[in-house]
Amino acid sequence: WVRDLAEQLGTGPMPVRQSLDRLVSEHALQEDNKARSSVRVPELSAEVFQDLRRVRLLVESEAAAMAAKNASRAFVKKLRGLDANIALAIEGDDPTGAILSNYRFHFALYAGAGSTTLMRTIESLWLQSGPYFRVLIDRYFSARKKSLNEVNAHARILAALAKNDSEAARVALTEDINRSADFFTSLK
Repeated sequence: WVRDLAEQLGTGPMPVRQSLDRLVSEHALQEDNKARSSVRVPELSAEVFQDLRRVRLLVESEAAAMAAKNASRAFVKKLRGLDANIALAIEGDDPTGAILSNYRFHFALYAGAGSTTLMRTIESLWLQSGPYFRVLIDRYFSARKKSLNEVNAHARILAALAKNDSEAARVALTEDINRSADFFTSLK
């Protein structure tokens, strides 16, 4: 199956195997004990989900606070544009676009912290939690568009950045993660 995947991607099996190994080491995938030489998305228990949530709150809120300290008008303008793309994707019934736009918003925000170490940690956390959000957003996207727009709490993050208010950015990012996590757990 690695060869099939490599062929579909137009590459050799070695880069595919290396990518899969990295995803396993980041806990985004796990080796499947039942199927030889196979990987799968790990099952997410309530305990693992809450642990990921706690760590995301600590790390990502710190990145938002750090980004707020030196946020320029241009930086805030860029983030406003990225945030507007989320609403456009939701209105356009485009779950993939909504996920990508949200990712771009958050990672542009976190890049503003200027910390390579924080970015690596955040990337790992998103790799671990991302597949579950994708399944849920696909399943409930059309029926819950209004709710998805309400979950998007980026306006408070943007307001904090515009004022270079680190503590307000930390609080707003915490609210964003909590509201999103609460929304998704309510959909199960």
